[in-house]
Amino acid sequence: VSIYYNQPIMKQLILITFLSLLFIQKGFSQESSELRNNIGIKVMPLSMIDYTPRLRFGLEYISNKKLGYSIDFGIGNKFLNQWRLDGMIWGQDYSFYEIRPEIKYLFVNNKNYYFYSALELFYLNMKDILESGHYKKENSNVETTYESARFNKQKYGVHLKGGINLIISERLNFDFYGGFGFAKRTISYTDVLNPVDGTESIFVEWAPKNYLFEGESIIFHMTLGVKIGYTFWIK
Repeated sequence: VSIYYNQPIMKQLILITFLSLLFIQKGFSQESSELRNNIGIKVMPLSMIDYTPRLRFGLEYISNKKLGYSIDFGIGNKFLNQWRLDGMIWGQDYSFYEIRPEIKYLFVNNKNYYFYSALELFYLNMKDILESGHYKKENSNVETTYESARFNKQKYGVHLKGGINLIISERLNFDFYGGFGFAKRTISYTDVLNPVDGTESIFVEWAPKNYLFEGESIIFHMTLGVKIGYTFWIK
């Protein structure tokens, strides 16, 4: 079983801790009453600095019967993410999309905050054309270099999550969450131009580079982040 690590995870932890300290006292100090049914939008700003950057946003419905439903979408490309992609391995043809439906149960539900657990399904697909690179073919033990290749990564799985949503005002809220689960990941290289097989395997130092290894794998998967929400309908 492989383990997946998100490279900016330490930045996320620092930011989440800071925002928690900043808002949690305000959220808990207000007078509590039951949260009403509401619908809102949420954005996840940290996904813009991810190793696979994208704009991620979603729609959420919260019921005063302790249930919540949401669906998130992620879109990434050279136009949206050029400032982050510069200097990375991804190129002009970078394309990313994802979808994440979720159902949550609210343990504590009032107008200032709510604690919840959630079950999230996710699917993502990333494509690019890489140049002057190397990778390890599926069922091979040596490195293969190339002039250009079409890269594709697909991943789908499930997360068990927990979190706290702090309601700063009637409209503004911050959703801090974390969780773990499993995913199936498929990485493929096609239309490989001038492949040359070497004599040694790929050596990866420090941070994992799963995109270098072609094939399918079942991996342990973690999720961690913060969403900024705006409520536009309350009943």
